[in-house]
Amino acid sequence: MSNKDLRQFLRSNKLLLPRQPNHDEFLTVMDKVFKWSCLIGVLGSKRYFCCFWSAFILGVLLFMEIQAIWKVIKALAGIAIDMAGQRSVTARLAGTIFYTIAIFSLILASKLYRSWGDISTLWARVERIMAVKAPADKTLKKRMYFIVGFMTVCAMLEHIMSIISSIGLDCPPSLIIKRYVLISHGFMILRHEYSDWYALPLAFMSTVATLLWNFQDQIIILISMGLTSRYHRLNQCLVKICALEQKQIDSDKKNDATNVYTWRKLREAYVKQAMLVRKVDGAIGGIIILSCFCNFYFICLQLFLGITQSKASEPIRTAYYFISLGWLCCRVISVVLAASDINVQSRLALKHIYTHDTLCYNIEVGRLQNQLSKDYVALSGNGFFILSKSILLQMAGAIITYELVLIQFDDKGTDEGQLNLTKNAIGV
Repeated sequence: MSNKDLRQFLRSNKLLLPRQPNHDEFLTVMDKVFKWSCLIGVLGSKRYFCCFWSAFILGVLLFMEIQAIWKVIKALAGIAIDMAGQRSVTARLAGTIFYTIAIFSLILASKLYRSWGDISTLWARVERIMAVKAPADKTLKKRMYFIVGFMTVCAMLEHIMSIISSIGLDCPPSLIIKRYVLISHGFMILRHEYSDWYALPLAFMSTVATLLWNFQDQIIILISMGLTSRYHRLNQCLVKICALEQKQIDSDKKNDATNVYTWRKLREAYVKQAMLVRKVDGAIGGIIILSCFCNFYFICLQLFLGITQSKASEPIRTAYYFISLGWLCCRVISVVLAASDINVQSRLALKHIYTHDTLCYNIEVGRLQNQLSKDYVALSGNGFFILSKSILLQMAGAIITYELVLIQFDDKGTDEGQLNLTKNAIGV
């Protein structure tokens, strides 16, 4: 058979190609998650419809963002007609930041989706060449599906709660869309500008933006679960090797040589795993920064609104502020704890090495101990900060500090200043 015929034969037989489809449960779930993310505009598939839909979502978000920024500029310049309620500078800025987050989330998620093929190939290759029989994680797939379903449902419930808090419980069905858009998007649209053709896309894009915001946290948690699972499997393998060596202390030199070879393969597996974490960290660093920033900002905002407006607002709106605050805190804690588990699991093997019998010590055990103790493995925000448990305390301290400052400057003079701006306004 000639070389040309051989190449044609290999192309027609996918099972003989070097890049065979992987059967890793984590990669299977992530592929499905990315495919479903195309519904909210994440670009990764090369199908024409997906490209068109993603471009449409991004175009509408950019148009809304430009409108929101222009209204913020007019509000800061004092030339906005209406500065009350949802048209104040704070509300306009919050709405602008919300859609800015949606745009960046869409871009970064699309970038990750398009590079996921290379990451998944590396992920599968590391698994194949690990040369260590690590036990399978039988619950990983179920836990990942649970996280996806739970976070999506909670995000939609929080969004529905925001709609109810905006329109109230006494709103007639015929005015639901109008009241919701005028209140929730008051920073973009005035009452005389309202139109059903304008309102329906706004309501739809609000839901898409909420799902995009939720999707970035899902990605961080799911990838962290996958990396943590791999470290957990390696640690289980190390524990079994330690237990077997404990039973073979009195074995001959041939077994000693075999043990050195086993420990070398185990050490190389930890090296490859650390390399994989750094590769993934480089790919999702931007998403981590965006997630931490937007969650921090909206926690401060919802806590501030809940404290300052709880007396003047309706009970349903006050309840929404604190329910939304609780959900945001839950997301932040879940993201940080899931990511910090990678660092915890990467160093967990040290305690088994320290307690290992000295009679079983060899050069590879010492190298592995030195490697695990000095090599810091963790997810980060492009190197600016590390996702560890201590960052939760830092964020809590920063939130309390900012809230005290905001509450201190939130006095009656603010309302008087807004009234003066309204009286001096010259038009929208």
